[in-house]
Amino acid sequence: MARKRTAGRRKIEIQLIESKQARQVAFSKRRFGLFKKASEICTLTGCNIAIVVFSPSGKPFSFGNGCVNTIIQRFLCQSPIEVNGDQDPHGSICSKLHQQYTELCKLLDAEKIRAKELDLQGTTCQKPSWFDVPVYELSLDQLMESKRRMEELREKIAERVNELSVMGSALTLAPPNYAREIDLNVAITEEI
Repeated sequence: MARKRTAGRRKIEIQLIESKQARQVAFSKRRFGLFKKASEICTLTGCNIAIVVFSPSGKPFSFGNGCVNTIIQRFLCQSPIEVNGDQDPHGSICSKLHQQYTELCKLLDAEKIRAKELDLQGTTCQKPSWFDVPVYELSLDQLMESKRRMEELREKIAERVNELSVMGSALTLAPPNYAREIDLNVAITEEI
């Protein structure tokens, strides 16, 4: 099999590109590379960078680590940057997000522990002897007891869903209408 020969990567002479369409394509690709390199240098060194580029058609594009206006003002006035909560060049937003992530991980771990405890309680719970028996083999008293226990279970589930929806809406982890989406008011027929 013969391999196709290509020009590959090679050094090009830096001069104005003649074709308007090719110039626009080159601008788009180079702009992306420029902004990517600027982002990398900001990440590696913690510096502040502001770049403003105008396309061949006159459309402006900007990149800034921090607020572009603050960095430009700092450059023009040659004064130290004033750090606001939203414009912290050292990542206050990242630290807030990291703090929220840590809190959510702690909540998740606590819920996992609680799930294990509930699982243990479920395995140690004594089931009535008739629990695994088909319904048509149960006596009237056993059916009535089963109905009573299921109603109690439904009430406990409704209470727990309301607790979780209140906790979830306070933590903004669950939508406020979470409890409304679950219909626990399914009628139990009296014909059992």
